[in-house]
Amino acid sequence: MSLEKKVANWIDLGVMSYQETYSLQEELVKMRKEDAVDDIILAVQHPLEVSFGSDKANNIFSDLLLGQVRKSHGDGFTHDDVVEYLMHRYGAGFSQVLRGGGATVLAPGQFVYYPIVLHSEITGKVLDLASYKTKIYQVMFDSLKNLGVAGLNIGSDNSYASRRERKDIWVQRDGKSLKMGSKGIRISGKVAHHGFVLYAQERGVENFWMVNPCGYKPDEVIVCSVEYFLGRSVGAIEVDSAVRSAIKNKFGYTEINNMSVEELKKKTGIIQEAKIGRT
Repeated sequence: MSLEKKVANWIDLGVMSYQETYSLQEELVKMRKEDAVDDIILAVQHPLEVSFGSDKANNIFSDLLLGQVRKSHGDGFTHDDVVEYLMHRYGAGFSQVLRGGGATVLAPGQFVYYPIVLHSEITGKVLDLASYKTKIYQVMFDSLKNLGVAGLNIGSDNSYASRRERKDIWVQRDGKSLKMGSKGIRISGKVAHHGFVLYAQERGVENFWMVNPCGYKPDEVIVCSVEYFLGRSVGAIEVDSAVRSAIKNKFGYTEINNMSVEELKKKTGIIQEAKIGRT
């Protein structure tokens, strides 16, 4: 990569399981550390799954879900009983990984982006997780602004709302705090990975009742889709375009090129073909 040109590759994975995407990220992190690939942004949707992160205090199943399990298994139920209930009753998977943050729900209709990047080239600082997180917040807010979501101020590093010292994507409407996205970042040496999600479509937020998102109780926050806020449908092309533009601007790329799944398979040898297209 020349000094005059800063390039990233954009890869649309379709719908892919979280675990497969996680394994792919690990492989790409190794390759990025060795400069075997340029910066990569993975765009993906995941099948329905409850995901716990590294913030153990905020990995919390909802009282509603636990009540259902208690009714089915009795008072002596275990964590494994809850996971089994999720699978058999709702077809939902479960994972616990080292990404930042607490409990969340993954589902089609959420648009997930995993930048695998040299973070110091983006922030201008060495091993500064806070500065990289700020870049991610700015990308998320600019993406929502590009989609037409009002009530977001992008003027400074402190333009995002903060509640209980945990920052995420919030808008205010009719006196309520609406959560429209979240992030989970991990730094491994010079490479940042994991990423962020925008709750674009209404189908993507229907199952958040299963957890207390990032530890928030239902009466503290409402998880809201872009479709609900705008009162219209949004699709993958529109959302990807908004995010791609924001990443290019905030990360300082001169261009973001498309890389096909086939090209990625040739480089990594581990990826399976995505089963479903993103819509």
